[in-house]
Amino acid sequence: MLSRLRRRRGAPQVAVQDAPDTLVLADHPGIEALLDAGDVQAATALVAAATSDPTADDVSRIELRLRNEAFRRASQVPATDVEWPPQTTREITCTNGIPDIPAAELDRDALVAAVRGHGVLIVRGLFPEAVCADLRGMVDSTMAAFEQDRQRVDPAWNTPLTDVNGQVLGATHFRSFNHGAAGLSAADSPRSATYIIRAFQEVGLPELIGSYLGERPVLSLEKWTLRRVPPDTGSSWHQDGAFLGAEKHTINMWVALSDCGERASGLDILARRLDHIVPTGTPGAFFDWDVAPDVVDRERGSDLIVSPVFQAGDAVFFDQYLLHKTGTQPGFTEDRYALESWFFTPSSFPGHYSGLLL
Repeated sequence: MLSRLRRRRGAPQVAVQDAPDTLVLADHPGIEALLDAGDVQAATALVAAATSDPTADDVSRIELRLRNEAFRRASQVPATDVEWPPQTTREITCTNGIPDIPAAELDRDALVAAVRGHGVLIVRGLFPEAVCADLRGMVDSTMAAFEQDRQRVDPAWNTPLTDVNGQVLGATHFRSFNHGAAGLSAADSPRSATYIIRAFQEVGLPELIGSYLGERPVLSLEKWTLRRVPPDTGSSWHQDGAFLGAEKHTINMWVALSDCGERASGLDILARRLDHIVPTGTPGAFFDWDVAPDVVDRERGSDLIVSPVFQAGDAVFFDQYLLHKTGTQPGFTEDRYALESWFFTPSSFPGHYSGLLL
């Protein structure tokens, strides 16, 4: 996860809520073909039409379960003609070692040139402030529902993701650990999740990420995270590839939902493209997947460590090799709101994660 925070002592374990009823696909003629084709919107509409007086939150939960089922089917189909790693002849300029562009200049070649050539891409103003404001409120509602009563299903804000058979997805420790790191899965917050998916669609993100990965992108329960990070949080250097795996076809999009880097924590980024996973768990590292400060110094050489200032709606794209940490400084006074979305492919998906076809 992007923010490696000190685990809170005495954090209670999460009681897993009762799973929803089984969604019987055989009760919906035509849905199998829709799911095989990845047409989740049509499949959702089919189920919703057969449901008695569904609320918008009911439909959101149906959609998320069907996205998981569509992913399961897509992952069983061999991928062919996939270009990996992606390539381009485009060159891109840097500011302090990092490519930094307005949203109007974002396309597949800019993304490839920046991430494959420099390790990271900052995109300014990718999402409007109105969307960020909505999502800040959704983060607060999701956190409140989880914290007030972890055993109670909240149909809008706290419904653990299940498959179509009603099985709760995710490791038993996952949700409590995630909350201890100031995050909760967007996939467990139905109203937030479907709002985010629509926001992604509005800016053309599924097509952009698909053109980079060479396959239809997949989100995951475990690495699709709403964050509200307090100003006094701890942090440590890491590469997500240390636990995702270096071989995965993946890219992350971190979005600032509030202004950060001046009064709230931002990101500290090593402005250098790495092509390997550096040593982890050595003396000075906090977790066994973290990178000790002396290792960071050795890896960076003369390259800069950059701490950008972000406005709400700015996005940062990077893959599993980027060496980074939550950027904290004495005197910060505000919480930092953010959305983190790791995109994978059906053919290169972590076996211990739960996917949702985008």
